[in-house]
Amino acid sequence: MEATKQTKMTKEDLHLSWKDKLNIIRDNRYFLMLFPIVMLAVMILIFGVATAGRFFKLSVMKGILSQAIIIGTCATGVAFIYSNGNLDISIGAVLGLAATLGVKAYNVTQSVVVMILATVAVALGLMAFNCTMSVVCNIKTITVAIVVTQIYGAISTLLIGGSGKIDLDMSVAAMLEDGGFRYVAFFGYFIFCVVIYHFTRVGRELRFLGGNENCAAQTGISNSRATYISFLMTGVGVGLAAVFSVINVSAVSVETGSGLGMDVMLATVLGGMSIFGGSRSNAYAGLLGALTVAALNKGLLMVGVSSAFIQGIRGVIFLLLVWMNSERQNLLPSRVQF
Repeated sequence: MEATKQTKMTKEDLHLSWKDKLNIIRDNRYFLMLFPIVMLAVMILIFGVATAGRFFKLSVMKGILSQAIIIGTCATGVAFIYSNGNLDISIGAVLGLAATLGVKAYNVTQSVVVMILATVAVALGLMAFNCTMSVVCNIKTITVAIVVTQIYGAISTLLIGGSGKIDLDMSVAAMLEDGGFRYVAFFGYFIFCVVIYHFTRVGRELRFLGGNENCAAQTGISNSRATYISFLMTGVGVGLAAVFSVINVSAVSVETGSGLGMDVMLATVLGGMSIFGGSRSNAYAGLLGALTVAALNKGLLMVGVSSAFIQGIRGVIFLLLVWMNSERQNLLPSRVQF
């Protein structure tokens, strides 16, 4: 009897639905490690062929790397917010306002150090304000982000004025670029985030909260404390990315940071991390995802796809990947996202 029952179960297992098969593949620990790498390699190959090799030019690669550093810095920091189940789409608006005030600080003081410190400090302050509105007023982070995005964007526009941009002395941007500031600052921040996220109690608490807030609360983990830490870590990254953005174009404009929130979320999921947090979250997904997003944006432009259509393609990819990463194992009551 037992043998017959076991035989039936085996036959049932052999006839799994496509959804069950997809879940088995998705839940495999090697899938999240290999999928982003394979996707990036395939994308590079396709665009290389479609552009007859022009995609591999050094100038194109440098442009992709410059964009990837900005997206990757933000995505690395935002991983802290996503890991405990929160969402914030105001990253682009925060970066734009921080860059604007940073350039104004330089124009007043003529000090590069003051510009960098002011930019990072503004980004930290804005992210701390977002967090405070959520924690103290008990408003969901995504709701706060939607509102402050409009506020920060309006302030940036007023500060920049009718000209539409504020220029930075090109010699300053060249000095920082030639000195390798972007690369040193990015890799320093990236290593710091990886260490904090994967090798300290802070990172474990954030992932625990994202996986199951109720269980985490019963072990004494403070959700408010963890949320503040995650937003402040993100603030540092957004501040550095704002400096990188200014260095890249030697100016700040009303368009600075536009669309960055979508790029960061897309980079996160393309890097193999769910934006809904949990135990599978990691701090390095954003770096690999940022390279993929930057390559996707550049490649589509080079093959003649319009900017509006690119937005649609990215949206479809994002929804598909979020759907693939949205479910969690049905073991314990999980955090309610919305």
